[in-house]
Amino acid sequence: MYHSLRLPSSRTTLGLNLKASFRRSRITRFFSIYCARGRRSASTLPELFLERANGIHESIPEEDLYRYTRHRWLFNEQRELSKRYLKFNLRQLIDIAVNISDGARHCTKIVKCLEGLHNKAFLLTMDNGNEVLAKLPNPNAGPARYTTASEVATRELLRAYFNIPTPRILAWSSDAASTPVEAEYIIEEKAAGVRLGSLWNQWPRDTKLKLVEQVVGMENKLTSMAFAKYGSIYFKEDHRSLTGQVEDLNDDSSADEVLKRFTIGPLTSPELWTDTRSDMELDRGPWHNSSEYTEALGRNEISWIEAHARPRMNYYRSVSDPELLEDGPHLLDQYMKVAPFLVPSSTDGAASSNVLWHPDLHLDNVFVDPLTHTITDIIDWQSACVAPLFYQSHVPRMFRHHEPVQEGWAVPVRPENFDTLSAENQDQISSDHESQIIHKYYEALVFKRAPRHWSVLQQKKISIVRKPAWLMTGVWENRDLFFLRQSLLSLVNLWEDFFQLPCPIAFKEKEIELHAKEETNMDGIGQVLTLFRDQGVLPVDGMVDPKDYEVAVENSRKFKHVFLGTAENDKERELYSKLWPYQDPEDSVV
Repeated sequence: MYHSLRLPSSRTTLGLNLKASFRRSRITRFFSIYCARGRRSASTLPELFLERANGIHESIPEEDLYRYTRHRWLFNEQRELSKRYLKFNLRQLIDIAVNISDGARHCTKIVKCLEGLHNKAFLLTMDNGNEVLAKLPNPNAGPARYTTASEVATRELLRAYFNIPTPRILAWSSDAASTPVEAEYIIEEKAAGVRLGSLWNQWPRDTKLKLVEQVVGMENKLTSMAFAKYGSIYFKEDHRSLTGQVEDLNDDSSADEVLKRFTIGPLTSPELWTDTRSDMELDRGPWHNSSEYTEALGRNEISWIEAHARPRMNYYRSVSDPELLEDGPHLLDQYMKVAPFLVPSSTDGAASSNVLWHPDLHLDNVFVDPLTHTITDIIDWQSACVAPLFYQSHVPRMFRHHEPVQEGWAVPVRPENFDTLSAENQDQISSDHESQIIHKYYEALVFKRAPRHWSVLQQKKISIVRKPAWLMTGVWENRDLFFLRQSLLSLVNLWEDFFQLPCPIAFKEKEIELHAKEETNMDGIGQVLTLFRDQGVLPVDGMVDPKDYEVAVENSRKFKHVFLGTAENDKERELYSKLWPYQDPEDSVV
C-alpha cells in the first residue's frame, strides 16, 4: 500500500482537524500514485554521494546505495553484509520524492547518510532547494511491512497526541509488492536543527543540564498515558490488513478523535522475526499482562529450538563434546517455572502501567536548535513499543555513566589529589566526573518531576528480575545460554530477598560446576577483548572502518599467535585456538 500524508505542519495536537486531514491524505495518496505511475523516470540519475563519519561527502556508484559500506567485519562478514543489502527501484523512489516536494521538478543530489545497522537513509535535494529524507529498512530491521507501518503510526501518535517533535512523514509504503519502489520506505521532512552528538562535547555543563530537563519532560509526557495492552502501535486500517483484527487502543480511546485511529498489535522487534522465525506461528503479542509476555517468550524459544536447533560446539565448555539440544530445553524449562515471577508486582501500579518509550535514546537521535539549545526533533522510533514501565525504565544511553554511580544524592567530586595528577589523568577524571554528574542529575530530575517513573527507576531489583526475559528471544542462536543460566542463578541466589514464595527452580552441582568452568573461559577471553579495545588494536564486536580492515586482519593474525603462545600445553593451545573470537564460528557439528 502506498501512502502520502499531507498532515498539518503544526506540532500541536491535531484534535478534530485530524479526520479532515485523513480524508485529504486519501486524495493526496491517489494523486501521488497517479503521478508516480504516469511520470517517466529521469534517464540520468542525480549526483550520488556517501556521507562519511567526518561529515565529508564523496561520490559513489549507484550500487553503493544498496550495499552496507560503513564497516567491515573480521568474522561472519558475508552474513553481516547480506543482512544489510537492500535493492530497490531508485528512480521510482526519486519520482515519489519529487512529487511530494512542493514546486520541485527533479532531484539534483542524493546523499547516502551515515549508515546505521538497520536502515538506509538518503537525503534528496531538489532543483528548488527542498530536501527530504528517504528511509528504507534493511532485511535485519525486522518484518518490513509491520516495522514500517508501526513506525509511521507511532510517530503520528507522538506528534498528534503527545506533542513530541519528530520529523513529519510525507509519504510511505508498508508493502513492497504494491509499490513501484519495490521496497518498504518512509519519506519524511529533514530533521530540524543539528544532531546533538555534534555539539554535546562543546557545551558547558549548564547547557547540558537544561537538555536533560527537556528529555525528562518528554519521558514524563509518555508516562502520562497508560495503554490497555503490551505491543506495537499501528493505524487501525493497517493492523486490519496485516492481521485481520482490530481493537480500540484503550477501552475509552473511542471518545478521543486522535486515539481512535490507532490500535496495538504484534511487536516488531527484529529478533522475533529473524530468518526462520518469520515463517513460524510465534506469539508476538499483543499481550494483556506481563506474565502473558514472559511465558510467550519461553514458549516461542522452545518451539524454535525443537524445529531448528542443531547440536554444536561450545568451546567455552569443551573442545570435544558438543552442546546438545537438550541443554536448551532444560534451561528453558527452568525459565518457564520462574516466568510468572519476572513481572512487576500486582500492587505496583506505576511499574505495571503500559507506556510508549523510545527504544534507544542517544546523542545522535536528538536534534537541537544550536542557538536556543531546544530539542527540535527526536528520531529513530523504529521498533518502539508499548510495554510495562517495569521493562522500559532505565537511564537513557545519552546520559548513562559507563560505570555504576554512587547511590544517594551526594554530588560527585574529584579526588583530593586532582591538582597533582598529570594532565592526561586530569582530563580522564574530569570527563568521568562530568559523566557522573549528568547521570545523577537525570536521576534527581526524575525523582523531582516524574514520580511515577522514579518509583520504578529506583528499584534495584528490577534489573535482576527482568533480565531472563530480555535474554530469552534468540537465546540459542545468539549463544546466550550461558547468560540466561547466569541470570537465573542470580535470581535463585536473591530469591528470598525478592519473593515470599519458595523458589520453584534449583541447579544441580554438576550444572554449577560446568557453568563456573564456562565463566572462567569467558572471563579470560573478555579480558583479552577489553585489552584489545582499550589499546585500539581490535574492536570487541569485530566491526572496523573499511580503510582499517587490512590492518585489523593482520592484527588479528598476529595477536592470535601471541594469545596461543600463552598456552601451557597442546590441549590448552587447542582450546585457545577455538576460543579466538575473530573467526567464523562453527555453528553445528552435523
